Amino acid sequence: MTEKLLALCLLMLLPRCTANAANIDYENGCPTGCHCELTHSGSRFSVTSSNGRPPVDTEQFAHQLDTILSSDQIAERLTSLSITNTPLTRVPASVCQLLNLTSLNLHKNNITELPDNCFTKLTKLVSCSADENSIVGLQDGLFDGLQSLVSLSLSRNKIAFIGLRLFSNSSDLINLRWLDLSYNRLTSLEPWWYYRCILSNQSSPVNIVLRFNMISNFTNNLNFQFRCGMKRPFGKLDIGENRIVHLMDVFSGWNIRVGDSLICLRNMHGPHPRMHLDFSGKYYACDCVDFWFYKLIKSFVRGDFFGRYTV
Repeated sequence: MTEKLLALCLLMLLPRCTANAANIDYENGCPTGCHCELTHSGSRFSVTSSNGRPPVDTEQFAHQLDTILSSDQIAERLTSLSITNTPLTRVPASVCQLLNLTSLNLHKNNITELPDNCFTKLTKLVSCSADENSIVGLQDGLFDGLQSLVSLSLSRNKIAFIGLRLFSNSSDLINLRWLDLSYNRLTSLEPWWYYRCILSNQSSPVNIVLRFNMISNFTNNLNFQFRCGMKRPFGKLDIGENRIVHLMDVFSGWNIRVGDSLICLRNMHGPHPRMHLDFSGKYYACDCVDFWFYKLIKSFVRGDFFGRYTV
C-alpha cells in the first residue's frame, strides 16, 4: 500500500479530525482528535488537540504523525513544525528527517527525553521549544552542530541533569542567544554559561534563564578558573529563586575571586555591567559568610537587597 493511499485511509477512518480547509492538504490526513493545518506552500505544518488531549494510544498517535511527516510533499518543503498539547511521549522519528526545519515547537506534550542523533541532523534549526513536557535530562551531544540555533526553550520540564559538555563547547552553538531552563529540577550548576556568553557581544547578548530550579550546589568539573585576562562575557545569567544559601558558595564553587576577578567577569563599561548576574532569592542565611561580597557591591551602581537582585 502506498503512503498516499494509507494516508487517505487514515483520513476516512478518523472523522473527528478537523482542519482548516484554506490551508490543509486533505491527502495528508490528521491524527485522531486533532486539528491540523498545512499551508499551501507546504512550508508550515501544525497539529494540536482539538478538544483537550486526543483519545488515542500514544504509539498509534506517533505512528500517524510519522506517516504524515514522512510524505515527500511535507518532508522536502517543511520549514516550521508545531506539535502541541498531544499525548506524545517521544519525538517522532520522522521529525529527525526534516532537514529544512528552521522552527520546531513541541510545547505541552508528554515527552520524557530528547533523542540522540536527531537534532544534530537539523542543522538549519533557528528556534526550538519543548516547554511543558516531562523531559528528565539533557545528555551530551544532543545539540552538536546546531550553529544556526538562536533560541532554545525547555522550561517547565523535569530536567535534573545537564551533560558536562552540552553547553561548554565554545566552538558549537555559536549563535545561541536565548536559553530558558527555568522551572526544572536542577540542583547543581557548572560554569558552562561562561562559554556561551563569550560568543556574544554588546549588541547581541546571551540570556540564560535558570530561575525556579533547586540549585544550591555550584560544581566545577570543567576546571573553570576565571582571570581578568580571559575573554569577557556579554549577557545575563539568571539563577534567581533557587536554593542558594550563601552567595560565596557560587564564587567559591566556580573558582571566581570576589574582587578584581568578579569585576572583570561583569565586563564593566564605565559604571554599567555588560554581564549581568541575577541572584534574587529567599533562602539566604543571615550570617557573615557573604560579608566580603556585600562589602564589594556597595561600590556598584545598582543593587536591591529586598527584591529582585542583580549585580
